[in-house]
Amino acid sequence: MAKPHIAVIRLTESGSFDPRVRDTLIVGPGMGTSVQGLFMDMARHLSHRFQVIGFDLPGQGQSPAHHESITIEEIADAVAELVENLRYTGTIKTGSKVYFAGLSISGQVALQLALEHAALFDGIAVLASAPKIDEPENWEERYHLVMESGTEAMVEMSASLWVANGFTEPKKLQVQKDSMVATDDQSYAELCRALATYDATDRLDEIAIPIFIAAGDQDQMCTVEHAQHMAQHIQNSSLEIIENAAHLLPLEHPKQLADLLDHNLR
Repeated sequence: MAKPHIAVIRLTESGSFDPRVRDTLIVGPGMGTSVQGLFMDMARHLSHRFQVIGFDLPGQGQSPAHHESITIEEIADAVAELVENLRYTGTIKTGSKVYFAGLSISGQVALQLALEHAALFDGIAVLASAPKIDEPENWEERYHLVMESGTEAMVEMSASLWVANGFTEPKKLQVQKDSMVATDDQSYAELCRALATYDATDRLDEIAIPIFIAAGDQDQMCTVEHAQHMAQHIQNSSLEIIENAAHLLPLEHPKQLADLLDHNLR
């Protein structure tokens, strides 16, 4: 297994305020989406406090393709290395607080960071995610579908789960559809297998770092029940259910999610 390479994308201006006193928020996207298109609006609402830095998953957005087996644990290790490098280069100042917020598959990365790399963070947010997402056989089916027909075959099914009924910004949704089509097929397929094998359900009670959990009330993939289960088993957690929201919370409700992160990541 080779170490995945993840592109780093700055989502807020570096010189907008004194970097010595601001916190850092690292954000990770869901499958087939680009972090810039997904989190940029939310990041603007957080620039008063955070420098927001995102990354793209392998083969998505600006990250290079990854055609070998990959695990959630390896992605979490890559994010941990990223944080250490940002500290080394001075992008994250000594004494600054550092937080991570991950959506969907990156929410599982968030859980893994809480389990194995908690010392790097002051708090972690798990957005529209679960310690185990769907069943392994379903991810294996998607692996073969994408390898045979490309990520285009996933677009409409995924988009039907991304946003709640009544979402009124089709241009934003189209950006994510285009991102899905542009995603490298094999990289996406390997991430399907990563999801098939990850299950942190039995380790939730090991997490001690503060965890903020957010779920959409219409999310069919990572449900309210999944979020409640995490909140019940993680000792230092808080939970917020966002109404009229499905899976892509920062796309649907950027200002509300920004306010929740600002309030809960302390």
